Amino acid sequence: MKRKFQREGGDGTPTISTAALPDIVFMLLFFFLIASAIKPSEYDKYVKLEPAKASELTDIVKKDMIAYLYIGIPKDKNKYPQDYMLLLNDKPAQVSDIRGWIGDEAGKKSGQDLMEYGLTTQMTIDKTAKVGFVQAIKEQLSYAQQFNVSYAGIEGDPTVE
Repeated sequence: MKRKFQREGGDGTPTISTAALPDIVFMLLFFFLIASAIKPSEYDKYVKLEPAKASELTDIVKKDMIAYLYIGIPKDKNKYPQDYMLLLNDKPAQVSDIRGWIGDEAGKKSGQDLMEYGLTTQMTIDKTAKVGFVQAIKEQLSYAQQFNVSYAGIEGDPTVE
């Protein structure tokens, strides 16, 4: 007796289709992009800071090559009795810590990006900060060979309170 339906090619296992694999990979990618949160700055735990107004603001192109420096009025005067407080990437610091911090930040960045873009120090300064304190910080940055500095501000007319 001859079978009406007979397999050609023997007992081999069927192949698995990979046509949907790129779709699955992109769905996972989008899921992780949406589910992961970017950590916001936590400087406001330590200082009150009202940035100065500026009329000409520009965006920084390579945001992952920024080291953040904040100068503000300490919230806890008992713990931090000084008039102004320095934060290096959301952590309280002294002016003398800046040189080591710049070296650490440069070490964390990718070598190719560091050569191409360089490290940028973004200074967010309270509008009432004393110029002498800011100047001391800028001197430490220059000793650390960090000359690429940007100043953060809020958009507005600087002549109007």
